[in-house]
Amino acid sequence: MRIASLLPSATEIVFAVGAGDEVVGVSHECDYPEAARGLPVLTGPAVETRGLPQAEIDAAISSLLASGGSTYAIDVPRLRELRPDLVITQALCDVCAVSEGQVHRVVHEEQLGARVLTLTPLDLEGVARSIEEVGQATGRPAESARLAADLREPAMAAAASPSRPRVLALEWFAPPFTAGHWVPEQIARAGGEDVLALPGQKSERVTWDTVAASAPDVAFLLPCGLSLDEVVQEAATLAERPQWRALPAVRDGAVWALDANAWFSRPGPRLLDGIEALRAILADPTGDQPVPGARRLPAP
Repeated sequence: MRIASLLPSATEIVFAVGAGDEVVGVSHECDYPEAARGLPVLTGPAVETRGLPQAEIDAAISSLLASGGSTYAIDVPRLRELRPDLVITQALCDVCAVSEGQVHRVVHEEQLGARVLTLTPLDLEGVARSIEEVGQATGRPAESARLAADLREPAMAAAASPSRPRVLALEWFAPPFTAGHWVPEQIARAGGEDVLALPGQKSERVTWDTVAASAPDVAFLLPCGLSLDEVVQEAATLAERPQWRALPAVRDGAVWALDANAWFSRPGPRLLDGIEALRAILADPTGDQPVPGARRLPAP
C-alpha cells in the first residue's frame, strides 16, 4: 500500500501501528518520528507565518479564511506522481491542516482512485477510534487495538480528589483561546481540573476578563505550532496585561510553557506522554523539577 498522510498526527499514528515504510508522502509539518523527515512533502502554507508574533499570525489566518481561502495548498503534481492508494486527512480544523474538501476535490479531479480516510477526533475516545481506523485501513488492526487500549486505560485516570488544582490551559494568547477537545481530559487524568474548557468541545476564543475570573492555581501555555522556545518568547508579552498578572498561578510562579506539538496539538499516541508530563508538573507546580519539553516561567 502507498500512503499519503496530510497531517502530522496521522503520520505519527501510521508509523506507530507499523506501516511507516508504506508512507510515500507527508505534510510540510510532519516532523515525527525521525523517519518521516525527508519524505516527499505534499502540502505547504498559503501564507508564511514563521517568526511572526501570535497577533500577526491570527490576523493573517483570519483574513485568509474570511476571504474564502485555504490556509494550506496541496502539491497536486507531486501527489499525482506518487500515486497513493490511501490519503489520510482531517475534518477537525481548517487552520491546522488541509481541509477534507480540498483533498476530496483533488482526488476526484485528478482521478487518483485513492481512498480518502478522514479523521475527526474530538476527545480521547475519538483519538482511540482514529488509531483503530488507521489500523484497519493499513491492515494493522491488532497493533492499532493495542495503542487504542492504552488511551482508554482506566488506570490513566487520576483518582478524584477535592484538592485537585484548578488549571488554565491556553492554546493561543493573542487573542486568548482555550485548549479544548482532548486537553481537558489530559488535565483531568493528570490530576487537575480545567477551569475554562470541557472535554470534546472546540477551542474557543475568550476575553482576558474571563481568563482573570477563572483564577487558576496553575497555568499551561501550549500554543499550537510553536516550539518551546517560541512559547517562552511569546509568553513575555503576557506580563503587559493586568488580568494576567493578577492570576494566582502567575503570582505563585505556577505557569508552565509546554511543547504543544509533541503532547497536545496532535491527536495521536503521544497524548499519553503529555498526560505524564502534566502529572509531573501538577505534583509540584512551583518546583523546578526537570520535565523534558516543559519550562516553568518565573513569577513576575
